[in-house]
Amino acid sequence: MKIRICIAQINYRGNVERHIEGLKKIIGQNREADLIVFPELILHGHPSLERPEGLLYRKVRQYYLKIKDQSDDLFQYIRAVNTRVIIGELKGKPGQFYNAATYVDNKTIESYFKTHVHWTEKFIPGNKINVFKSPLGNIGINICFDAAFPEVWRVAALQGAQLIVNISAAPQTFPVEYMWMRMKSAALNNQVFVIYANRPGDYFSGHSAVFNPRGETVISAKTKDRILKTEIDLDEVSNWRKEERIFRNRRTRLYREITRQRKGK
Repeated sequence: MKIRICIAQINYRGNVERHIEGLKKIIGQNREADLIVFPELILHGHPSLERPEGLLYRKVRQYYLKIKDQSDDLFQYIRAVNTRVIIGELKGKPGQFYNAATYVDNKTIESYFKTHVHWTEKFIPGNKINVFKSPLGNIGINICFDAAFPEVWRVAALQGAQLIVNISAAPQTFPVEYMWMRMKSAALNNQVFVIYANRPGDYFSGHSAVFNPRGETVISAKTKDRILKTEIDLDEVSNWRKEERIFRNRRTRLYREITRQRKGK
């Protein structure tokens, strides 16, 4: 099954109205894609650049109230143009925010909450690793620092994901090489396609990319704003799994040590 992927490697544009209209323009211009992916917290801005987190949320809420619509206005537009989008946003209320990745199509709106919150952030951690059912098959999603935990990828793959998306706001202070190594190893070890959508700019490192089930780079960006497009064939997942038989050779009883919480660690 061949599907068309579009990664919008962009940043938050400051002015709420202009920013949301810009998101709609990108979606409208790329509606032929089977899946459009935006970076972490792209709807509300990222607290690395704008604080406090609640201010970002209120600005967007005030915009929707002004236009006499609710916060699903962007999602209604996605449904109207009949495409599929994964977008980073805040969910919750001031002081109690989740860092969310929301999947939207013409029938579904479903969110994953970041399960591994970085120690520099003030979000409530999610408690579920889930995959989203879509016309493209099962899609796994994780967010930025989640990528450091191999268990997150493996659970999504065991739940049937052939495609796993990581949306990020990885800064330049954390080497791109490390993020790519995490993405490539996740793709290879779990035999899935991995989509990495990161923010660009002076603070964030960009380098969004798509990796195939063998851990090879399909397409990638540099540090500037870019709309990245490619086509992938999900049949590569099943073909590689038949050749390299990882999952059928797992010995789960040997892995119990992973779930033990150790004191002082």
